[in-house]
Amino acid sequence: MKQLFKSWQTLLLSLMLVGTMAGLASCGSDDEPKANVIDYYISVEEVFLVNGSTYTTGYENPRLYMKDAIHQAYPTPNEKGDDEAVIAACDQAYHDYVEMYTGYAAHITCMVRLMRRDTKEGSVQELKTYVYNINPSDD
Repeated sequence: MKQLFKSWQTLLLSLMLVGTMAGLASCGSDDEPKANVIDYYISVEEVFLVNGSTYTTGYENPRLYMKDAIHQAYPTPNEKGDDEAVIAACDQAYHDYVEMYTGYAAHITCMVRLMRRDTKEGSVQELKTYVYNINPSDD
């Protein structure tokens, strides 16, 4: 009788252990398909400089200016994206920024790239490059 009880106890313990391991093995697995989301962001190619210095107090960062424009044109990422609206918003932000600082004594430089990311495929695509060279010296 003791032998039978011990066998049942071992079987139950084994089943609990296997069940726990199976449950833990499936935790965090990527069995469910990911939702496809298109997102846009600004990648800095050349840092924002004023007169060749990273001391830029008093000047808006063009990357942040573009980031705000993207968010206004495309507030909620979705599966379709909206390249045209985002590019138009960034073009306008670029134009406004250049116009805002043209004529200042400061030489403002920066280069950023507008990027499109597809989260399902993991692909990244460059849509456009913006080069800021405002108030260059005539040297």
